[in-house]
Amino acid sequence: MKINETITVPALPCAAAVLVPQRPPMLVIDRLVARDRLANFSVVEAAAPVEGVFVDYDNTVLPEYFIELIAQAMAAVNGYDGLVDGEEAGRGFLVGIEKFSWRRIAAVGEKLRVEIVKDYEFGPVSVMTGKVLDDRGEILADGGIKAWEEK
Repeated sequence: MKINETITVPALPCAAAVLVPQRPPMLVIDRLVARDRLANFSVVEAAAPVEGVFVDYDNTVLPEYFIELIAQAMAAVNGYDGLVDGEEAGRGFLVGIEKFSWRRIAAVGEKLRVEIVKDYEFGPVSVMTGKVLDDRGEILADGGIKAWEEK
């Protein structure tokens, strides 16, 4: 989709590397697959890492990985919205976690779906809730995070 002469918004699904500043090994999402701005709902896909900083010594995925998944999902949404609006995405930082729960740890390499809703924004702070699901639709983790974004 072309917004003007110089900005082309990529079609969905869109590779995360186009939308977020993170790069491997810290890039933990694969692509933004759905965005509904009216409902403030988005879907991101990822594969649990098979090695790296989010994999523990016993070859299991660390729980902190899920928090980073949701934070990067929101970063991808902000990057995509910025492209749609003809703006550059700002830098964002995770500043808080609320009511986060882990029901099951992902297996290394497992395909995951992240669903997020931006609940509200107050200046540079965004509050969002998200859940991480496996390929059967079982919720592995869910909770809220707060992020600060420098425009």
